[in-house]
Amino acid sequence: VNIAFIEEWARFAEGVGVDLFEVIDAIRVRPTHSNIRQPGFGVGGYCLTKDPLFARFAAVEHFSRPDLDFPFSHLAVEVNSAMPLASLDRAQSMLDGGLSGKGILLLGVSYRPGIGDTRFSPSQFFLERARNLGAHVSVHDPLVRYWPEVDLEVPVDLPSPQGVDIVVFAVAHEAYRGLDLATWLDGSKLAILDANNVLTAEQRHTLSEAGCRVECIGRGEAAS
Repeated sequence: VNIAFIEEWARFAEGVGVDLFEVIDAIRVRPTHSNIRQPGFGVGGYCLTKDPLFARFAAVEHFSRPDLDFPFSHLAVEVNSAMPLASLDRAQSMLDGGLSGKGILLLGVSYRPGIGDTRFSPSQFFLERARNLGAHVSVHDPLVRYWPEVDLEVPVDLPSPQGVDIVVFAVAHEAYRGLDLATWLDGSKLAILDANNVLTAEQRHTLSEAGCRVECIGRGEAAS
């Protein structure tokens, strides 16, 4: 529920021009509020995608009480499951004419930073929807060599920016925060969507100075 709440506030912040990360940092100054969530790309893994529904399952299957409902739990799961669509919609808005025929480089396919586990990864939802819209999607993840859910080999090296129209930073792997992006771009002026607070302020500034259009989920102002 806390994740779904922040997802709603991310859309609000983007709509009114507020950097929600700055607001959250201020809220976290109070010790009792230090665990507040932050905007992101989506929810995945084998816990959060199903655990909120256990009470409903138990009520029906073990206690024969189908009359007991859990509307907040169901709604939270629905909101969280749809989170990657916000990034997909933003990517479409950043590219003239939508995603059909466009090249997307999706950085991060595991369900959270620091691991190579791809089970119920929000990146899979994004990948499949983007392909359905006619986009050509290439992927990278420093901790994943094979993505079994979509039967896809994941390259060790970061793919070339050639043929890429937009880069989506989906998972906040530490390796991405250490990238020399200016060297990698080699003059390419791409759209960059930071969907999970991956890039540092310095990286965002470097990309903007290089002529890239940079936008961030949860930040209502243009990145600079």
